Amino acid sequence: MNLNFLKVEEPGLDEIDSFVRKHFSFPLLVERKVERILDRIKKYGDKALVKLLKKYDKFKVSDVRDIFLTEKEKEVGYEIAEKNYPELLKAINLSYQNIKLYHENQLRNGLRSWSFSSNGKKLGQILNPIQRVGVYIPGGRYIYPSSVLMTVVPAIVAGVEEIAICTPPKRDGSINEVLLYLFSMLGISEVYKMGGAHAIGALAYGTETISRVDKIVGPGNIYVTIAKKKVMGVVGIDGLAGPSEIVILSDKTANPRFVASDLISQAEHDPDAVSILVSTDKDFAFKVIYEIGEEIGRISRLPNSRNNVKIILDSLKKNCKIFFQPDIELAVEICNRIAPEHLEIMTENPESEARKIKNAGAIFLGNYTPVAAGDYTCGTNHVIPTGGTARFSSPLGVYDFLKISSIAFYDRISLEREKKQIEFLSDFEGLIAHKNSIRVRFESLE
Repeated sequence: MNLNFLKVEEPGLDEIDSFVRKHFSFPLLVERKVERILDRIKKYGDKALVKLLKKYDKFKVSDVRDIFLTEKEKEVGYEIAEKNYPELLKAINLSYQNIKLYHENQLRNGLRSWSFSSNGKKLGQILNPIQRVGVYIPGGRYIYPSSVLMTVVPAIVAGVEEIAICTPPKRDGSINEVLLYLFSMLGISEVYKMGGAHAIGALAYGTETISRVDKIVGPGNIYVTIAKKKVMGVVGIDGLAGPSEIVILSDKTANPRFVASDLISQAEHDPDAVSILVSTDKDFAFKVIYEIGEEIGRISRLPNSRNNVKIILDSLKKNCKIFFQPDIELAVEICNRIAPEHLEIMTENPESEARKIKNAGAIFLGNYTPVAAGDYTCGTNHVIPTGGTARFSSPLGVYDFLKISSIAFYDRISLEREKKQIEFLSDFEGLIAHKNSIRVRFESLE
C-alpha cells in the first residue's frame, strides 16, 4: 500500500506550537447557522422545534410529544436486545460495572463536604449534585452504547436526580434496541428522539413541553459542539469536543505493529481524527509506517471494512504525523505542548515518562493498554478534552455533576472580633450599606 504521504519529521517546539494552534477552530458559516437554529428555539419553543425536527432528524413529527421515548418502546427494545445480542450485553454489563466502580472510587477519594471551627466561627463547604442534567448521545455513522455508559453512570453515582437524554433517531423515529436496553438498565425515563443543534437548544432553553436542564454533557458533531458553546452560561457544559486524537510516545522497545494498529484505530473515528507518533528512534518510526500499510491491508480483507478503510486513509492523509525526537525529555515536552486527548506511552519505563506529563486527557501505559480498552471496559471515562484543551480541562467525571456551596457560621462574639476590619474595608470601597449591615447587629450594645 502506498503511504508516501507519511514522512518522518523532526519538528522544533515552535513548529509543534503552530500545529496545535491550527488544530481546533470552528467554521464561521456553521457558527452562524447554529445561532439561527438556537434563536428560533429560544423565540418559538415547540413550534420551532417541530419544524427543525422534520428538517434535520428527518422523521415524521406532528407534535413535539412524538419525540418522547415511551416505556413500551424501551420494554420491546430491551427484549429484542436480550434475544439478539447476548454476548454484546455481557460486554456492556462488564463495562458498566467497571465504569461504576471507577467513578465510585473517584467520589469516595476526591470529593466531600467538610468544615472546621475557629474562634467561634464555623467554615466549610457542602457538596450537592446538580439537579437536572441533559445528556447528548451521538448517532449517525455509528451507534454508541459506550457513550451512554460514560455520560450517565458518573451522573448516577454523583446523585443527579433528573437525567434527560437526547439522541438522533432513525428515519422511522425508532432508536436502536441496544440503546433501549441501556436506558431501561440505567433507569432513564426521560429520552427524546432528536439530535443536532436544536436538541441542545431545547435542553438549554426549554420549550412549552421540554423542561430546561442545568448542565449539558456528551460528545457530538460540529453543530452540537458549537451549540454547546453558544448556550454555555445559560447552562453548564462539560466542554467543547473536537475531532478525536491520539499521541503515542515510544522508544525502540515498543512493538511497531501495536503502535501502528493504535494510530489506525484512532483514525477510524473520523476523517478529521488526529494520529501522532513521537518516537525517540528513527528506525522504529519507519517500521511503524511500514506496519501501518500492512495493518490496513489486513483490515481491508475483513468483511464490511470498505467504509472503515476509506475513513482511516482519509484521516491518515489529512492528520497523521510521524515525529522523531531522540531526546526523551524533548519528546515528552512535545507531548505536553500538544496536550492530547489520548496519550499512550510505550517506552522501556512508561511510568517514569508519565510522571513528566503535565497535559493529557487520558494516559495509557505500556504495550498492553490501548485506547480501545479505555473506550469500552477499562472503567476510566472516554469523554475527554480535545484540541489541546487538556492544558486546562479534565475527563468527564463525578465532579462534573457536583457543585460546591461554601458555608459559614458566626456567633455574635466571633462577628464582633472582625467588626472593625469589615467596617474599614466597607468604608474604603464606599459601600455604606455593607458597613451598616454589620453595625445594626451591635447597636443595642453601643
